Amino acid sequence: MLHNSLVYTNKQTLKKLLMTRSFSGSMTYKVLNKFPMVTENGEHYWAHQENSIHQKSRPNFKGETFHLQEKLPSLPVPELNETIAKYLQSVKPYIKGKPDEFSRQKFLCQDFLENEGPVLQDRLLKYSKGKRNWMSTFWDNQAYLEYNDPVIPYVSYFFSHKPLPSTHAQIQNDPLLKATAIVVTATKFIEAIKDESLPAELAKGNPFCMNSFQLMFNSSRLPGDPANNRDTNIFYSIYENNFIVVAYKGNFYKILTHDTETKLPLTANEIWQQMYSVVNGKQGQNVRGSQKQSSGIGALTSLPRDRWRTAYAEVIKDPLSKEALETIHQSSFVLCLDLDKTPVTLEEKSRNCWHGDGVNRFFDKSVQFFVTGNGTSGFLGEHSKMDGTPTLFLNNYICQELNKLDPEAFIQETRTPSDKSANLQPEALTFTVTPKVQEYIASAKLQFNNVMKQQNLKVWHYNRYGKNFIKTQKMSPDAYLQQIIQLAIYKYLGKQLPTYEAASTRKFFKGRTETGRSVSEASQKFVESWDNPKVSNSERVQLLRDSAAAHATYLKMASEGEGVDRHFFGLKNMINAEQDNETVPALFRDPLFNYSSTWLISTSQLTSEHFDGYGWSQVNDIGYGLAYMLNKEWLHINIVNKPGYSGLTVDRLHHYLNVAADEMADALIKDSTKAKL
Repeated sequence: MLHNSLVYTNKQTLKKLLMTRSFSGSMTYKVLNKFPMVTENGEHYWAHQENSIHQKSRPNFKGETFHLQEKLPSLPVPELNETIAKYLQSVKPYIKGKPDEFSRQKFLCQDFLENEGPVLQDRLLKYSKGKRNWMSTFWDNQAYLEYNDPVIPYVSYFFSHKPLPSTHAQIQNDPLLKATAIVVTATKFIEAIKDESLPAELAKGNPFCMNSFQLMFNSSRLPGDPANNRDTNIFYSIYENNFIVVAYKGNFYKILTHDTETKLPLTANEIWQQMYSVVNGKQGQNVRGSQKQSSGIGALTSLPRDRWRTAYAEVIKDPLSKEALETIHQSSFVLCLDLDKTPVTLEEKSRNCWHGDGVNRFFDKSVQFFVTGNGTSGFLGEHSKMDGTPTLFLNNYICQELNKLDPEAFIQETRTPSDKSANLQPEALTFTVTPKVQEYIASAKLQFNNVMKQQNLKVWHYNRYGKNFIKTQKMSPDAYLQQIIQLAIYKYLGKQLPTYEAASTRKFFKGRTETGRSVSEASQKFVESWDNPKVSNSERVQLLRDSAAAHATYLKMASEGEGVDRHFFGLKNMINAEQDNETVPALFRDPLFNYSSTWLISTSQLTSEHFDGYGWSQVNDIGYGLAYMLNKEWLHINIVNKPGYSGLTVDRLHHYLNVAADEMADALIKDSTKAKL
């Protein structure tokens, strides 16, 4: 796609477009220019003017959000000997009782330290010089932009919002009121980003990287050249693109969020009126442009990436379709109105937020919200440039603000037309669906349905206790829940499986995640001893505490950038860096080395008291994906797997999670009661 100019093959079509349609809110055609992000993160955005010019005209501009970015430390390269020692410790549970295998691992590690290891480490250290985050490009490309499986279900993650309280029933039960409230509140958040009035996050006095907050809105993943096997991302000025895109029945509509002259946010009525016209407009009335059915253009974003790149190249041959896609990319975010859906159970709500029908979506969009016919709402995040903590902040803010609304005042505001309300019309985005494009759409719908049928989902929502109880036991709630998972898996399968937990490295510039290895010698002793009648309750409790402490220690180390897996990832990327056809070190080819990082159990925690769902897919076809929340009085895990591949079920794991959580609490209570006596 050419973004520094709009080039169309048909000059008459171009002339017509320039005469009849505005571009980024302006009635005159202007060329977009490329500007680097102010934080020098290696990204750029497209705009008529750089953001700093817009900031000067904002009376409330604070400049706080990104002002600590320069003070963030660079991501460190761990010391090689320490990484090898940690690795050897981490694989012991998989070879217990096999001294010959452990001797072999020690030999492979020593051989690596004496031969290829120092060479690769030296290259990595040289590569890291002058880079504030040596892993960033490798990770973004290889973990996301070069990953070929469809982003749904395998990459993106969702949040399901809890219903509003009964005092807000009128808003909760009216989908257009609920959607309006979300748009108005999200727009306030965007205004805070524009003013940079959102303070930089701090953890124990140390700043967290805010990089994702400048990539969140007016952005999209973008299919790359079909010949390059890699996607990219595109970012537009947050100041110049004051509109969202609404998806309804598979069609897309541009809706303004700000006054085109004053640049001030529109009122709730002005937002509501546009959405009402989308849903209730008849034969094009109250909607600008053609309402010709798009026939499911959004479904194309559910394709494996190589097929979407090919389809995308075909779609943008048509100038109208190309412009429509650019409008979606430029929009602040996408809001999907699923008014034909009425999810009630936790599983139904999770599935709607996770994937929906695969048609009324644009899965490449960085930020998507959903509202259904019965007012349930949620969010889906495209993962290539953002992890979950910044979007957790966004969604938690939106839910908090919706709960704070004065229902009567909001409804009155929404129902009170302004002078401009009648003149604000949504704009239907027009796509030309050729027979070839229609073939791609039909293929996308078929593959989407086939893939989603393979996915099982069950929600473990545990109400007996939450993190408040765990804290009374003087344990990290996160580490404690990891022990529930380890014990449940062991009760189910009679063994532990390699388990990943995402550890945030946001204390570093452009920090994303490091691996927390949840299986340890301590966790092995804990799970193997738990049901042994010869082990006393006090001994079991102590083993639980030891395992939780070991996990918390490893996770803290990982958050400091001193884990094992990202270091190995960097070293692997140094092979062939200076000469072609280098031999891969024997350690990296070893079956146990690779098994220990085959994440059959993939876990991550993001928590909000305002959510009733959070999840994503398993990362391995024969494993589980376990997204969990640690709330004050309840625990929650979204369990996902592919039973046809793994032979495992979500129902049995759900059962064993209940058993493990109950037994651990009972043991702790019994032990504390005994201590008091």
